[in-house]
Amino acid sequence: MSSYADIFTQTWAVLLVILFFGGSIFVHEFGHFLAAKWRGLKVLRFSIGFGPKLFSWKGADGCEYRVSLLPLGGYVALPQLADMGALEGGSASEGELPEDSDNSNYKKNLSFFDKFAVSAAGAFFNVLFAAVLACGVWILGLPESGAYNTNQVGFVPEKLNTIDSRTIDNPAYLAGIKPGDRIVEVDGRKVSKFTDILEYVMLGAGRTQDGKPSCVFTVLRDGKTFDVNIYPVLYSTNPQTVDSVRMVGLLPAMKLKVLQILKDSAAEKAGLKVGDIVVAVGGEKMYSNQHVSAKLDTLSDGESIDVDILRGGKPMQLKATPSRIYTTRPLCTIKLGNRGGELSFMTVGGNSQEAHSVDLKGRAAVYAVDKSDPRLSQINTGDILIKISDKSISTLTQLSILAQNGIKNGGTALVFLGADGKLKELVLPKDASVEISPAGERVMLGYVIGSDMVIAHPNVLEQFEDALRKTWDSIASLVNPKSDVGISQLAGPVDIVRIMHRLSLSDFSLILSFAVLLNINLAILNLLPIPVLDGGHILFAFIAKLRGEPLPEKIVASLQGIFMLLFMALMFYVIYGGIWRWAGDRQMSDYDGIRNEFFIDIPQNFNDDGK
Repeated sequence: MSSYADIFTQTWAVLLVILFFGGSIFVHEFGHFLAAKWRGLKVLRFSIGFGPKLFSWKGADGCEYRVSLLPLGGYVALPQLADMGALEGGSASEGELPEDSDNSNYKKNLSFFDKFAVSAAGAFFNVLFAAVLACGVWILGLPESGAYNTNQVGFVPEKLNTIDSRTIDNPAYLAGIKPGDRIVEVDGRKVSKFTDILEYVMLGAGRTQDGKPSCVFTVLRDGKTFDVNIYPVLYSTNPQTVDSVRMVGLLPAMKLKVLQILKDSAAEKAGLKVGDIVVAVGGEKMYSNQHVSAKLDTLSDGESIDVDILRGGKPMQLKATPSRIYTTRPLCTIKLGNRGGELSFMTVGGNSQEAHSVDLKGRAAVYAVDKSDPRLSQINTGDILIKISDKSISTLTQLSILAQNGIKNGGTALVFLGADGKLKELVLPKDASVEISPAGERVMLGYVIGSDMVIAHPNVLEQFEDALRKTWDSIASLVNPKSDVGISQLAGPVDIVRIMHRLSLSDFSLILSFAVLLNINLAILNLLPIPVLDGGHILFAFIAKLRGEPLPEKIVASLQGIFMLLFMALMFYVIYGGIWRWAGDRQMSDYDGIRNEFFIDIPQNFNDDGK
């Protein structure tokens, strides 16, 4: 049962989503409404949402105020600008006009300024709303990771782990990028933050002659600047969709300030204290926890190493003898023969102090599964293995023995319990094999570093500049055939609600910042010269100004009808994709829960990979 605190938190999150997402739509339409009243246009309807109405009421001004079924935006019905009957669920020609009015009055010619002012007012009000929200961000401050405010590289792993538990080569490592390097440009664009590096790579459009993704880093190392060609990999970000982004595999530099010393650890024995800043290990300057961990992995058992620190601003050198500590649970992996599919199990629950033992009694849960093998398509991370040949499982040893015996006897059935409470079955082929991987160990010093968070106070202009750049870069990448950003990655209402809900559970200023970006997006996208959008009305008005007369109503109505159908099809497509992305996020959340159990009592920000 959910606690009262959980219920309150979720209710608060929903209210914030309604306030800022619904509010952004309302503000846009309210801008059209006020501009229409200002210019003397007749407003038949003010609707939040499209399609059939949920409820409505008639105002003293004769306008129908409506909330409609499809929360994909909204509209103000203005027959003097356009007949949008198909969109509005009716039209001025279908009895929508007041009985005492003359239909011709609603079709009279308007000046170019009238049309422009009313059409552009929605975007203008979104900008005003964004400015108000940006003032809130400026006053409250925006929490940011200090590490991501640098362009310095903290670590470059040799391999990358994919969400389906495969290991692939890291492009940045292959290109020779090293810890301590500063990335000053990506494809000729200057960068000052690590987030810029990630964004420019993801939205990049560079390609080799054979069509593979590529980009150019301008690197500053030891006072010298040089260019490096890197070939990003397409990294899947969601197990339920085909969304993939370009990635090069870099981690930012961080300040290694000690927050906690673990009892009886090598760090405690060496004299490391809370507040110390780790500068170098073994004579090599350190730029991140992962960098420290990679250095310690080169040591032999029992080998000591120098640790250079700053204590109260003064340099000191300590000598430490790192020790091996169990960091992960054992895994039992079943390979389904020559076709290559495999899945691995770990035990969850039981005594966490003995989690490195294959005989730890608990539940056998799926840790990783190869979804590319159709035989495993229904098995998910977190599914519980409850039986093998009608015998229950509580340790990896039992699992291994029963699976091997079943394979020798001509195959056996594995029965799983899914998160939805349904049973699943997998029959092992005769050529399957079973192996147990022992618990992982790492050489560690035994300290925890503090969170490197800072509170930024970007002014309104800085926030607008950032939002404009992100919006422009996203549109440019979307229309560039050489990029790897496609229509399937467009964010729709479901994605916006999902992101806002997630942000609202963490920090209020984060949802304010996202709402700034959302309103700038709405303003820019609505001003695109596409029929149905505000920019389309402005385009028609501009053409009429040049021609000296309006375009024929039938042509305008046809164009609007065609683009409305295309727009609605696109919206339903991105909503469908958003639902699947949401499902994928939930699956990844379940996976993270299992993955966190895979690591044995290792604090966050420990002096290895932070797990």
